[in-house]
Amino acid sequence: MSTGAKVGVGVGGGCLVILLVIVVIGFLIGRGASGDSDTVTPPPAAETSAPEEEAEVPAEEEPEAADTGVTMTASYAGTAGDVLDEEAVYTVIDVTIENGSDEDVEVNPLYITATLADGSSVNDWGEVLFADIEQIESGTLAPGDSASGQIALVGEVEVTQVELQPVFGSNEPVAVAPVS
Repeated sequence: MSTGAKVGVGVGGGCLVILLVIVVIGFLIGRGASGDSDTVTPPPAAETSAPEEEAEVPAEEEPEAADTGVTMTASYAGTAGDVLDEEAVYTVIDVTIENGSDEDVEVNPLYITATLADGSSVNDWGEVLFADIEQIESGTLAPGDSASGQIALVGEVEVTQVELQPVFGSNEPVAVAPVS
């Protein structure tokens, strides 16, 4: 066996030993962590009442979406066709978003959901790419800035409200607007 082959086997064997040690240590740490969680089982049971109370709070805080400083208006703008499919019909909503907060706000048609008269929440953005509308532009609204444009929904539907959803974080909308 050549010297290079001996060095390669030696280095490869050493790496294998190090990898094996890391796996064993990881296994022991993982086993120790799961053992600790078994002993902590009673406190989470005691905390069960706290999450229920917290679950009620977001439902009450939903109207506070207007307190974020971001305001939105929405109005029915009729129907529109498709630039490729002559038979397609879309419901169009004019949307204006104003950032009255102290922080930047991300605006994108992907983040706008519509609530229909039947209570369902939809975002047809992927299906209305070729709707003949003046789509609201994606971007970051600095404090004091505003953006206007349109969103579309597949078919002729009755929209009761639109919501601007956050990019990350809570599930509460950044702004909510009834459709007039």
